[in-house]
Amino acid sequence: MFRRLVDELSRWLPWSPTMQVVMLGIDYDTSCEERRTQFLNDFASRVQLTYRKGFSTPIRLVSGREITSDAGWGCMLRATQMMLAQCFLSLVLGRDWRYDEETDLADGSVYVQLLSCFLDVPSAPFSVHNLVASGQQLLGKEPSAWFGPTSAAQSVGHVFRGLASSDKSLALPDFLHGVACEVFVDGTIYQETVLGRFSGGSKAVAIFVCRKLGLDAFNADEYRAGLEACFELPEFQGLASGNSASSAHFFVGTHDDCLLFLDPHQTRPALETVDAVRRGSAETGLQGARPLPLRWSRLNSSICMCFLAKSPEGFLELCCKLCNTPRSDIIEVLEREPC
Repeated sequence: MFRRLVDELSRWLPWSPTMQVVMLGIDYDTSCEERRTQFLNDFASRVQLTYRKGFSTPIRLVSGREITSDAGWGCMLRATQMMLAQCFLSLVLGRDWRYDEETDLADGSVYVQLLSCFLDVPSAPFSVHNLVASGQQLLGKEPSAWFGPTSAAQSVGHVFRGLASSDKSLALPDFLHGVACEVFVDGTIYQETVLGRFSGGSKAVAIFVCRKLGLDAFNADEYRAGLEACFELPEFQGLASGNSASSAHFFVGTHDDCLLFLDPHQTRPALETVDAVRRGSAETGLQGARPLPLRWSRLNSSICMCFLAKSPEGFLELCCKLCNTPRSDIIEVLEREPC
């Protein structure tokens, strides 16, 4: 209870970076005011997806009861949505892109197309509705059940496999064609599996790597250095995990003894149309107002890391980086899956 109180208070206390920040492959010396401003602009350009209420299409429980919000149980699904959205940002807009409301909310913009993938309607490919349905089909999860990092990643992978069958009921933006996803649930990446996606015609592969880094708590002594080093990589798209009280967050950077995250635990009205997205960040809450810190000692031991490979050559280069210490302490790379 005390830890939950501390975590809740930290969300409202003023905090500003003053030291080196490493965020998704970019270093910022935030002791310099100019670099601090650049970091905050970068952070505010990440997509924030939070609890929503008032779904016009309810989620039906096994009991037959219908619910119209994911508040209280969908935080890991929202964190995983944010991680996937970051993949799409890197793929279609690039890491140097920064949010500009006038340009990015223009009718037909790539940014709006990207966000349309996460609308709160079944026709959006990565809506909560579809992730819940995938969790039920693949894992037998009851709608409204809490997802962990691994089950949320598996649900995303299941949706991607469904997209490959060209389900006409889903609205797919052009950039999504040719994007594949592989989920590795035991901390080991199998090169043959990912390279097979490229040889099959994929132009990019989102790679989810799930692990448990400790028994009852995150083992910082053994795993912090390896996980922290991942944030230095341009291929790294963030981390879905939570605090030791199980609340899920999307982590995008590190600062001194803390990780920096976006928080899905604010309930807003459902976003169900492109027009709703175009109302602007002040109304939709799609940009994080400020980075929130979590001490490494408070990180949950169950995590899902995400990497983006844009070519076979780029993937093999990523594998070389992951095979070097300290990253090799948390991720294993093998040529193929054992028979």
